[in-house]
Amino acid sequence: MRERLTDRLWLAAVVVAFCVPLFVGLGRTDMENDEAIYSYAVDGILAKGDWLNPPLSPDQGWTFLEKPPLKFWIVAAPIRLGLLPHNEIGMRLWDAAFGTVAFLYVFAIGRRLRGPACGFFALMVLFVYEPLLFTHGLRNNNMEAPLFLCYCGGVYHYLAWASAAGKRSGRVHVWAVLAYFFLGFMTKFVAAFFLPLVLGLAMISDREARRAFRADLGTWLAAVAAMLVLAAPWFVYETLREGRGFWRVLVGEHVYQRFTTSLDVSHLQPWHYYVTSVVHNLARSATVWPVLGGLAIFVARTVAERRREQILVLAWLTVPVALISIGTSKIHHYVYPFLPPLALAGGYGVAWLFAVGRDRVVSAMAAVQRRAGSVGIVSGHNGLRYALLTAAGLAAALAVLTFVMGTVEWKAGDVRVFRNSHVARPLAAALVLAVVAGRGAMAARLLWPAILMVAVIPLNNYENMWKRTLVRDYRLRDARACLTRVQQAERAAGRPGRGVYSIGEHRWFTHSYYYYLRDLGWEAVPEVDERAADAAIATPGQQRPVLLDDRAFQAIRSRYTDVAVPRLPLPTALLLMPGPYGECDTSTRADTR
Repeated sequence: MRERLTDRLWLAAVVVAFCVPLFVGLGRTDMENDEAIYSYAVDGILAKGDWLNPPLSPDQGWTFLEKPPLKFWIVAAPIRLGLLPHNEIGMRLWDAAFGTVAFLYVFAIGRRLRGPACGFFALMVLFVYEPLLFTHGLRNNNMEAPLFLCYCGGVYHYLAWASAAGKRSGRVHVWAVLAYFFLGFMTKFVAAFFLPLVLGLAMISDREARRAFRADLGTWLAAVAAMLVLAAPWFVYETLREGRGFWRVLVGEHVYQRFTTSLDVSHLQPWHYYVTSVVHNLARSATVWPVLGGLAIFVARTVAERRREQILVLAWLTVPVALISIGTSKIHHYVYPFLPPLALAGGYGVAWLFAVGRDRVVSAMAAVQRRAGSVGIVSGHNGLRYALLTAAGLAAALAVLTFVMGTVEWKAGDVRVFRNSHVARPLAAALVLAVVAGRGAMAARLLWPAILMVAVIPLNNYENMWKRTLVRDYRLRDARACLTRVQQAERAAGRPGRGVYSIGEHRWFTHSYYYYLRDLGWEAVPEVDERAADAAIATPGQQRPVLLDDRAFQAIRSRYTDVAVPRLPLPTALLLMPGPYGECDTSTRADTR
């Protein structure tokens, strides 16, 4: 009963600390580049009702063939049914849900490895790994969240199947493994193939798993056949519709070319890119030494014990990272599905330290408790004992609240009555109060995991992740709303109200700009045309929004020294808002150039 209650408390902590934040502030930022491509495809499905041929940004005439469309269907279906709003929140909610389920699987795998502390710390490592959440990550409408879940869910259900060999319940896990592989395959195609490779390699060293595989071969074959039946129709349809061009795009360009050369020269990286970039981001999140130390402990214990879970997690980490490091084209988010085993190794080290140190800490607290009892601090005073234990419980609750919120503050008007931003202080107070109350050994058993966590968890980084979820940055969304209103007023007044004039976009274009501003109209030119630029920027009645980079702007700025040209700085370009569009300027002042 006590063990079950403890597990529930750990699970509750995981949900509150790591899962809930994935859903906070989903609509506070504009779509990033690739996210805009995928959201454009969803918009196209909803607008035309063509579920098999989502459009490819920035051209409605081209079909998105780079990846299977399952993610688009998943996002579009509830919006079409009116269950989710057709906005950034509706587009991203599925990714947060996928990330939440994946986090729960990581916790469950960690629990199998070395107990709940292992899973909890692994999730802390993942949560404070900033790119995983905010850059092409688990809170964006990209392909990474379902692929991340594909691996976490597939690994967990494989372990559950191998442990339930010969039982009917084990066959359910077979279907779950194939279901998660189907999710990854129909979302990001060959990126999911490392899952069966890793599971197969782990099975080679596992005699019991091989025996179970032979016993359940019929179930495995049936699950594979079902997956093929579900996956094949879209591939057959696009082959008949597009012919060889479909496979040239899907495999030739976006698999072979990415692996051997590159579709983008900025993706060319040295062989060690994934290792060095992961270590760099772990250092930024202040988890690099706990993770590397835990990995060393994990490898040593794997060599000594050779448990199924250990071997599989180690294979999950090493094999895919080694193989994707061979290719020339490397992007950081390609390594996201292989971060959980690294985090689990770090969690394993923390859990090992917890197990080694727990008995010693409990013994030490018992000794301190005996000495406190020998001086009769609370002997014969049950009321005082209960008061001290109540205060210890409140201090422990304050530690939990501080961990979740970062800072706990109480003000009476403008006067600060109380403030706490460190988990260690209330934990230490709880331990001291419990010792004085004669319950030091019990408190040590309960608080030792938290004390150890405080020693290795980067609480400031955890708080920063919460703060990032609350950052507002929707400049393009606001600009679109205002520019559309001005454009409509211009047309109502009998003026052209033409759309965005895009200059030299081959140097600065990102799909985010097109996604938000396309409905205004979009005219692209390769270089500056002074006559057209004069009309767009300085000719009354002809003025229109202009997108260009600083290079183009510097080339023409001298022509408009007497013209106020409000502008909105964007990551790779400037959005000029001349004439009546100047009311859309959101900066503190309109610069005159």
